[in-house]
Amino acid sequence: MKKTWQLKHLFETYQTDLLRYIVSKFGDVDDAEDVVQETFHKVLTADNLSSIENPRAYLYTAANNLALNRLEKERRHQDYLVDNEEGEVPSPDRAFQAQKELESLEAALMELPVKYRRTFLLSRVQHKSYVEISRELNIAVSTVEKHVIKVLRHLRSHLDEEGGL
Repeated sequence: MKKTWQLKHLFETYQTDLLRYIVSKFGDVDDAEDVVQETFHKVLTADNLSSIENPRAYLYTAANNLALNRLEKERRHQDYLVDNEEGEVPSPDRAFQAQKELESLEAALMELPVKYRRTFLLSRVQHKSYVEISRELNIAVSTVEKHVIKVLRHLRSHLDEEGGL
């Protein structure tokens, strides 16, 4: 019962501001509502809600990461459509295979700690420079570089294990 009360309190306290934050950062109200809902679902499924030291920071970080993941997935989908030069609709088999490849890479990305994923997604999804990322995350540019390299190595290793997908 305590967890339900805590979640209700968090929702009532932060839902409106969190929605406003996601809309301002990513633009789309419908997607922002979905992200906020996913964020609170993530909190609901957390093992020990009371162990979260800073619930506001946790919510904003989780929402930001979910929104970045959503943007990356959409960007990959758009890139796939653009890469199809003749504008042909891919066969159902190819579309299924492409979806499986994306899910596999997304799963590999989710294996990494949040700090690496966030740095990587800021670089690759939001196309921010390493300097911009270092300022936003308050880390050195060399740390940004190391994070991105670590993610790229991890994804490459994953691709090698999967047989190049």
